[in-house]
Amino acid sequence: MTVMQSTGWIVPMQIGAFFGYTLFGFLADRFGRRPVFLTFVLSAAVLVPIYGQWGRHQTALMLMGPLIGFFGHGYFSVFGAMLAELFPAAIRATAQGLCYNVGRAAGALAPFTIGALADRFGIGSALALTSVFFAAGGALIFLLPETKGEKLI
Repeated sequence: MTVMQSTGWIVPMQIGAFFGYTLFGFLADRFGRRPVFLTFVLSAAVLVPIYGQWGRHQTALMLMGPLIGFFGHGYFSVFGAMLAELFPAAIRATAQGLCYNVGRAAGALAPFTIGALADRFGIGSALALTSVFFAAGGALIFLLPETKGEKLI
């Protein structure tokens, strides 16, 4: 794809992301924060390397884009639902901001890391590294309490 054509894959991905962000909250209220988060990040862990390996196939990008957007972005909605329930009101804003932005700071290394690995091993292999981090997020969610139905303090 040319640079102009490649912008077309963004639309299906963003449509999927919109539905992922929106539906995550409803699903988390119904089934619990932990199992829904786990489903989202583990699905992303499986889909992202496949998406990267099939990156030369325009049809695959367009078909998988909504799924990547849904699972690979929708899990961010856990921050609104779960983090607000983890911290008492007196420190909630500071604690949420700290948690979210420490993660963002660490994530700032991702473009450099993925780019360097893609130059050496190809984009699909580089994106496979993201699967490790999705899986780590899935494992780390078990360190947090399930907050479904908990009353805010």
